[in-house]
Formats: sequence, C-alpha cells, structure tokens
Amino acid sequence: MGDWSHSIFGCFDDLGTCVVTYFIPCYTYAMNAQKSDTTNCLVAAILFFVPFVNIFCWLKIRGNIREKYHIEGGVVSDLMMILCCGLCALVQEAQQLDEDPMAAAAGVVRN
Repeated sequence: MGDWSHSIFGCFDDLGTCVVTYFIPCYTYAMNAQKSDTTNCLVAAILFFVPFVNIFCWLKIRGNIREKYHIEGGVVSDLMMILCCGLCALVQEAQQLDEDPMAAAAGVVRN
C-alpha cells in the first residue's frame, strides 16, 4: 500500500489547480469524479450543490482514487479530510489523478 503523491497541505505544488479549486471548487470536484470513474462531469457538478449527497459522492471519489492508486486509508479518514480541509482534499485528489497512469498501474508512488 502506498501514500498520496502529495500531502493534504501540498496545495501549492500545483498553483493552477489550487487557484481554480479556490474559486470554482465544483469544477475540480466534477473533474475528479470523471477521472476517477465515479460519475460523469456534469452529474458531479450538479451533485456538488446537493447537501449530504455531495459528501457521499465525494467519499466515493476518494475511495475510487485510493483503490486505483493503492493508497492506504478508509472512509473515516476520508470524511475527516473532506470536512476539515475540503479544498485541500480536492487539490490532493486532482494532483493524484494527474500522476502518470503507468506508475499507478505498477503501484509506483512518487514522493
């Protein structure tokens, strides 16, 4: 099992994603949902604005990312990240999904 390629406070590792997420979090949320094969971009963008459903979907997105990249963790840790550091969690997910797909398939984790 591996770790996230960027820490939860590694937002500024990708300043562009950080700025977009700060001003338009529904966009990053929707793109993460699509890239993680959770749901399509349009549905996710709409779900972002539905209370409680957005958190459930977000947990599913983080779970799919952890599964795809063989990252340790669980629902409780994901929920804490979402509730305490939501924007940072979105950026962390986006950075992970932008990693090299061949490295993910081989289970290689960059630090």
